[in-house]
Amino acid sequence: MFRKIIGTIGTRVISAFLTLLISVLNARFLGTANVGTISLIILSVTFIQLFNNFIGGGALVYMTPRAGFLKLFLLSYVWILGVTILATFFFEFIGTLAKQLEVIPKGYFVEVLFLALVMSFTSANYMLLLGKERVRTFNILSLVQIIVLIACLLTAVYMFHVRTVMAYYWAILISFLFSYFFSLFPLLGFFKAEPLKGLKPIFRSMMQFGTYAQFGNIFQLMNYRIGYYMVEVWYGRAALGVMSTGFQIAEGLWIISRSLALVQFTRISNAMDFNYSVSLTLILSKISLVVTSLALLCLLALPESFYRLIYFHHEFGMIRIVIACLGVGIVTLSFSMILSHFFSGINKPHHNMISSAIGLVFTVGLGLLIVPRYGILGAAVTASVSYTISTIYQLIVFIRMTRLKARDFLLTRSEIILLINEVRNFTWKADLPVSVDDQ
Repeated sequence: MFRKIIGTIGTRVISAFLTLLISVLNARFLGTANVGTISLIILSVTFIQLFNNFIGGGALVYMTPRAGFLKLFLLSYVWILGVTILATFFFEFIGTLAKQLEVIPKGYFVEVLFLALVMSFTSANYMLLLGKERVRTFNILSLVQIIVLIACLLTAVYMFHVRTVMAYYWAILISFLFSYFFSLFPLLGFFKAEPLKGLKPIFRSMMQFGTYAQFGNIFQLMNYRIGYYMVEVWYGRAALGVMSTGFQIAEGLWIISRSLALVQFTRISNAMDFNYSVSLTLILSKISLVVTSLALLCLLALPESFYRLIYFHHEFGMIRIVIACLGVGIVTLSFSMILSHFFSGINKPHHNMISSAIGLVFTVGLGLLIVPRYGILGAAVTASVSYTISTIYQLIVFIRMTRLKARDFLLTRSEIILLINEVRNFTWKADLPVSVDDQ
């Protein structure tokens, strides 16, 4: 298992550098206003994907060891097609009612529809791969997608001299089309002839899991991004471009926690062993918290002039302050991600939904108070408070469920030695109880 974690972390680190490169290219060649528009396009697609993931998200990972592969594939694809079309039209409609309700940027309806379809089908393929613990394949495809995106973006800018929002749009669309078709090949071996009876109970189980999980994700996305809309309303698209860039860099610190949580969720879903799940969650949460804190300190050590230099715009000097205001929340949410995947892996995703709902209350309430006055810094502080409150709730539930003591969350000397040895040996020989063999 540790081999998968190392591979996932390595992939995420490389992806983070490539994502930073994309951010720099967008800022230099497209300008702050276009970067703001791009962030809204991606955000609207993300909202649509949240509804798709009631069936095509984490529920696929959880159900893959428990149901027929063909049934899951068909259910997820039919759901994605129908929901994407309905959701896109719905968001377009409410945007015509009032500017404040606009989710899809004006004039980008068709682009959002096609991008949402391609990204959602690709995501479903990815989830099926993870359900089969094909983590290495998932990592490779994720990395290749970003590389293709960069190649297409550079081609649009230098070869076709396109320096508009559409340069990035075509780049990301082509990159996900590439990933979609290549993610189908490793899935072919899992297709077997099977009767399609029993779709209804499988659908019901997926909806039960997915409803809690996705409402939690919807609330959490609003925690992540509702500040985007507040900043745009009160300060404009250019300010949004600066803020979204700062958020993306700060959220890049979640590389470790997301990598750990990805492997953690696939293992817990397949292991079906509560004691193993608790032991694994405990040590991974410690690793996530310590490493993210160290990475944040390194990022804060960079001067404002560094961001002005790499982004070629003096406005981007504020990124460092944005990261500082987000800091506490970034660290606490890195811990929260491990707890979230524990609750999902043991089929108790309702705790994640409650946690995110609590955070959303603080996001809206505090955001309306301080964003109009303090702008992007107010949005960053609001997000940090929301992340922290959500994590506190999850921690309380986790402690009550597992009966752990405060001292259990301290990183012990033996665990530090263990981690050093495992990184050196690149194998997993931990003292953790293991219920299933590594795939």
